[in-house]
Amino acid sequence: MLSESNCSRISVQVKKYLLIAPFLVACSTEPTSTEANSRAERASTYANAKYKDISDPTNKLSGKIETLELEYIVWGCACANWVNPADRIKYQAKGLKEHCVFIEPASTALELPLYFDPGRHFIKATGQFYVNPDYPKGTMELEEKLDKARVFRYTELTVLKRNLAYSPEEDTTLNLSYNAIGCTCAQWSDTATPSGPVRTFYFLEPANDKLLNADKLWEGTNIPLQIRVTGQIVSSSGYPTGYNPVKGNPEPERVFRYTKIKVIKNGSSANR
Repeated sequence: MLSESNCSRISVQVKKYLLIAPFLVACSTEPTSTEANSRAERASTYANAKYKDISDPTNKLSGKIETLELEYIVWGCACANWVNPADRIKYQAKGLKEHCVFIEPASTALELPLYFDPGRHFIKATGQFYVNPDYPKGTMELEEKLDKARVFRYTELTVLKRNLAYSPEEDTTLNLSYNAIGCTCAQWSDTATPSGPVRTFYFLEPANDKLLNADKLWEGTNIPLQIRVTGQIVSSSGYPTGYNPVKGNPEPERVFRYTKIKVIKNGSSANR
């Protein structure tokens, strides 16, 4: 069943959807020799496994171009994760896994963007199925058995917002300051919170295109930059829709979706 939790985060690399970590290592300050050797062996096994592509290089495309809408299901297993919304509803009680598929981008430029969140987004993809059940190209052989499924190779991809209801009764208002940190990370924090490593940072996402985009207020020198926004946290560890920087490796943070915004301070200007 598709998780609605906005805490769920998945990797931007499609291949990583297909993997279950081959081992979990318990931390200790001074591991025993046996533990260290065991970790080294498992790490070696994983390093060797990642070069074993288990997809069938002889599998051919069907030749039939299709456009599919697909949702990502957060299973607790190594299995195909994508399903048509109608099939999810139809087979939710029984047999859903048999109707799930793998997806495979035709190029790295078509991989899912960083901001994709299975709780808030779905995709529309155009491409072809391979003739035989298989694995996407680049799928690695790991310890947990991965069942074959239909593979959809897409050449076009659009990420769409799911139709979720946000009750105004659950809205909250935040006073936020822009921090002008030299990175592609979240830049907004609570105005009342003292500066330092304990600050809570937010990514901001306007509820619609008619609202002022808070991130575009920063002009390079207009400090202090403070705003008041009303809305809801839609992800406790994620990225706003459309956020996909080409450089840097920004950490996920709280995503605040706002329906109202007011500029309190903008450098020398205020109360705009």
